[in-house]
Amino acid sequence: METSKLRILILFIAGSFSLINCQNKKMEQKYSWLGTVSAPQEYPMEVYKGAIIADDFTYGFDAIWGTQNTGWGNEGGTMSVETQQMDIPTTLEFTWYSLVEKTFYTGKWNLDHEKIKELFEKGFIDQDNGKKATYTNFIVGLAPKGRVVLWINGPGNQKEVGVFQAHDTIITQEKAYENAKYMLKEGFADRMVKDPSYETFKPEIRAKIEKEGYPAPDIYDVYRERYNWKPSVILPEGSEWIDFGLTSYNGEQENLFGETLTADTYKKRAVPKFCGFYWRDQNKNRYAVWVDSFDEKEIFDLFQKLGKEKNIAFTIKVNADNTGAALSLKSEKEELPITKAKIRLSRKIE
Repeated sequence: METSKLRILILFIAGSFSLINCQNKKMEQKYSWLGTVSAPQEYPMEVYKGAIIADDFTYGFDAIWGTQNTGWGNEGGTMSVETQQMDIPTTLEFTWYSLVEKTFYTGKWNLDHEKIKELFEKGFIDQDNGKKATYTNFIVGLAPKGRVVLWINGPGNQKEVGVFQAHDTIITQEKAYENAKYMLKEGFADRMVKDPSYETFKPEIRAKIEKEGYPAPDIYDVYRERYNWKPSVILPEGSEWIDFGLTSYNGEQENLFGETLTADTYKKRAVPKFCGFYWRDQNKNRYAVWVDSFDEKEIFDLFQKLGKEKNIAFTIKVNADNTGAALSLKSEKEELPITKAKIRLSRKIE
């Protein structure tokens, strides 16, 4: 008799825990998100199939996405869905064809649920309206040698949330599903990569490849290396620094303004690829400065020379009428000029 009561009690307790867990899961905030694909401009990838999977929703990819090479970390297109609010995704799976390598890659990975949840919950302040916003897109980055990076994206903000390794696989004409059989046609990859009439590459990218060859496949790991740095803008006396937006080589983006700008301090960040900001002079005239690009070898050499242990101020010194700016990396004891960056400066903005 006592044994039966004990068994009933254990079942009751176990059932209670299951109910609590179920309720907690139901109570977890849902978010509105979509997915897209990114690949380097020099390494076009052909989507075969894939999915970003949540408990209540699957965002799928297949051959209709076609060739992707918008640039590392850059968004491609998105497909609209009827679902408005989804659970936080738990799984990523993807299969694709690397045209340059003539290799299929595939893999399935668990996502860091807590990291993604924290980013969704924290969100960011939208500079345009001053209201809290959050992320709306996942970007699946496909790099050579089966490297996969997953970013989460919102206006002006992009964070890396996962890095994975796929393995090569063999898909034959007989095995491929109907809409993907074109990838297996003889000569398909060569035509896409070598024939200019297919416009797989922008003319300047094709010219760069012909001159320098393809980037080393491990460069996409180098891009992820972080240094302890912050932006530092030096303006004419009486001026006000308004904001600072940056995109890094690793695909991440930040938008600093207001408290996030004034409170910003040294932080582990990847090497900047693009940045820009607005400022006002003492007469409240507004100006803009954009560093459209760096010389990749120079900027990486300079960061590597100062190293990952030092605090580095990425310094932009602007002259009085916004007609020139000097760039440098500055540690406590050393200042290294950046001489090959392409800089644009605005006239007075009305």
